[in-house]
Amino acid sequence: MGDGTAAEKDLHILKGKIIKALQQNGINSEVQDIVIVEPPELKGEHFATETVYAEIKFKDSSIKPVNLFVKKYSNNAVHTEMVKKMKVMPKEASFFQEFLPALRTFCSKFPG
Repeated sequence: MGDGTAAEKDLHILKGKIIKALQQNGINSEVQDIVIVEPPELKGEHFATETVYAEIKFKDSSIKPVNLFVKKYSNNAVHTEMVKKMKVMPKEASFFQEFLPALRTFCSKFPG
């Protein structure tokens, strides 16, 4: 990494975590590129952590790119420390991984 900025180092760590998550979910194809986008419409209104999109492209061009919705800690060290102490990330993960899918299933039972 060399003398990169803190933001560059954080991005490198985030990309490593994304690759690990892909592998944990059975996606072992070699990654060519990960593009992280921080949409302005998702700033500040999404719980205590930040939201980004990640587009993962693979070296094998026959594999379609994967798009992920990613929650991450903010770049504000004081805020991040508070969020970690409050154990907010596991709560947010539970919301997106358990509650929203259950809500989608529940709502699909009703017309409209």
